[in-house]
Amino acid sequence: MRSTLVAAFLVLAAALITPAAAEAIRFAPGLPGWTVVTFPRIAPAQFAATDDGALAISTDTAAGMLWRPLTGPAREARKARWRWRVDEGVAATDLMRRGADDRAIGLYFVFSDRPEPAATPMETLTSPAVTTLVYVFGGDRPRGSVIASPHMGGRGKFIALRAADASKRVWHDESVDLASDYTRAFGRSMPALIGVAISSDSDDTRARNRARVQGLVVE
Repeated sequence: MRSTLVAAFLVLAAALITPAAAEAIRFAPGLPGWTVVTFPRIAPAQFAATDDGALAISTDTAAGMLWRPLTGPAREARKARWRWRVDEGVAATDLMRRGADDRAIGLYFVFSDRPEPAATPMETLTSPAVTTLVYVFGGDRPRGSVIASPHMGGRGKFIALRAADASKRVWHDESVDLASDYTRAFGRSMPALIGVAISSDSDDTRARNRARVQGLVVE
């Protein structure tokens, strides 16, 4: 009996630590499943799927966001990977200064520890129950720096991955441990992953961004 119980425990433990299956978050023509978010009195960013399955992002003195809620096994994801490139991007900015924090790309991973009713993207992002990690291509901070978001208060943290002076017109591969980064940023265990978003802005610097994201996977 004892050996049976031990075997059952080991099987259960293995099931609990087995990573969630990888789920590709796609950019198909017309961007089904995604919602474009615009901001009052600011020209909108432009988002479009490309023939090779990437997301093309354009801003000309503009800003915007693309939002996608997640369901099913993707909510249990603890890691993520993608590749991104910037062909043209704003100069280095101070990501802590509201109104002066333009960046080429912000990749948002949005979390909540309690169920949320159906809501608009902005209602979700501003909910007190929601926290967000934003991986940034832009700014002037060293890779891995955790930066308090000037827009989300204690509910949002930026993590610098590529500074504004990173190589242009080449793909950069990224792989992040969401659970570890969340604990480092917020000092507690990571809740469920409820959505992802992609932003770009150049309205403060009155400049332009031309960027792409491809191969976004959560697992």
